[in-house]
Amino acid sequence: MSRSHPSSRSSGVTRLESLLSRILENLLTITFMVVFVLVVLLVILRYLFSTTIVGGNEITVQLFIYTTALGAAVEVARGKHIIVDSFVNSLPAGLRHWLDIFNLSLVGVLHGFLLKYSIDWVSAVGGNEHAVTHLPEGLVQVAVPIGCALTVLFCVTRIIIKLADRSAVKP
Repeated sequence: MSRSHPSSRSSGVTRLESLLSRILENLLTITFMVVFVLVVLLVILRYLFSTTIVGGNEITVQLFIYTTALGAAVEVARGKHIIVDSFVNSLPAGLRHWLDIFNLSLVGVLHGFLLKYSIDWVSAVGGNEHAVTHLPEGLVQVAVPIGCALTVLFCVTRIIIKLADRSAVKP
């Protein structure tokens, strides 16, 4: 049985990550467009017709919460997360490679803990009904654990891809 090249083993992970990232990016784009149209509509209704859409402001905020949670996960898939890279960029490529893996591990562990605690939080308070929209608050609050789970998934896929990339660690 022949052993496949390490980068070919990660190609399935790369395709999965790319597909999921594209789906999320399209969903985020649509959500941002809906938020934009809703905000413009609410402004026009308020200032030109002295009326509003009941719950419109709340829905805008709720959609923005989803864009924040999902957008953070997509940025990890793009290889961009909370990092100050001016020092890191001056390091040799091999060291930078291993530091990236370490950073992704830290981000993944942090989001793993956030995932666990956010599930507990949604379980405790998510059954309450929103006063204006009458939607269960858990419907919006679940954005946090979804975003955390996706971030952990993207950290794992990024680490697998980086470990399979032998060219980054060559001198």
